[in-house]
Amino acid sequence: MPKFIDIHREMPEMPAEMVQQIQDRISSGAKDEFDAVAVEVLASNDGSAFCITDAPDVASVVSSHTSKGVPMTQEDVHQVVSIGGKL
Repeated sequence: MPKFIDIHREMPEMPAEMVQQIQDRISSGAKDEFDAVAVEVLASNDGSAFCITDAPDVASVVSSHTSKGVPMTQEDVHQVVSIGGKL
């Protein structure tokens, strides 16, 4: 399945239960209703975050995020290939 990285330039404050839901989703490796699988979320100390997602296409990544209340556009998503083979 293709792999994508997206950027959230300004992440809103997230309640502890939302963070736990994200962690659980990553740990489970389960697909959501858009066939997207959350692989990792990387948070920066400047308030931005990057998500790595396995999904069939960009639209699935966007739908997966927006359905969970995380706004983004297709311009925020980039298909990537792992060179190191760890992701």
